Amino acid sequence: MRYSSVAIPLALAARAAAVESDVWAFGNGFYTGPPTNAHITRATWSLVPPDVPSNYTVNNTDDEVWVSLWIGLSSTAGDYDADLYQPLLNWSPDNQSQGCPAPDDEWCVAASTYTPDGQNGQAYVTVPADTQVDFEVYVENDKVYQVVTMNGKTVSKESDALDNPLLYLYSGDECYTGSGDCGTLQSYSWNNLTIHLSAADENFGDTLSLYSGSSSNGLTTSDKGKTWHTDAIKISKDTFATVSDY
Repeated sequence: MRYSSVAIPLALAARAAAVESDVWAFGNGFYTGPPTNAHITRATWSLVPPDVPSNYTVNNTDDEVWVSLWIGLSSTAGDYDADLYQPLLNWSPDNQSQGCPAPDDEWCVAASTYTPDGQNGQAYVTVPADTQVDFEVYVENDKVYQVVTMNGKTVSKESDALDNPLLYLYSGDECYTGSGDCGTLQSYSWNNLTIHLSAADENFGDTLSLYSGSSSNGLTTSDKGKTWHTDAIKISKDTFATVSDY
């Protein structure tokens, strides 16, 4: 598992390389796609991270719990053999142990991409409390670019080869349980989500699927199906009840 020059656990990359005893708990989220006779060329969204989880337990500091929040884009709906372009927010009770420079009551963020050969990504950057983080992922000349900004300043940027046209956009909040559990994650909202398609698909809004604990007024279009927008997709407070072994 590789993340820039620092080895840190990351969402899907960690799951793909996990040993049999590793356990992940999955929370709330959503997905969209695929469009009909089109693909995703650009997506933008923003987030003010929630308070870091509470009531967590750590039984062994050599096996810390950690939580990831992300929206990713891919050619598939979760195939480990496909790239997932997924800028990440991460938190652990001991952030330093996970390569995150933030105080333990704040999150870190980084542009990153899961590939079947490992994780590509940039070093973590601290997200100060109550700070909005803005994300952009776009395709240009067979490359996928990720740009993460805070207060109008680019804080993380990543570019990777496009493996296949992007058809799905989906989110995750998840917990690596480590030697304990991740406790309770407070509610939060993915805001100002806009998805640009290569061609109009007037039914693309119908592909929005909300997992239990998520809510939205839905996707709308003002240009007959080429661009889709929602003000917010709200994610309820979560205790990561759905657990899987890897």
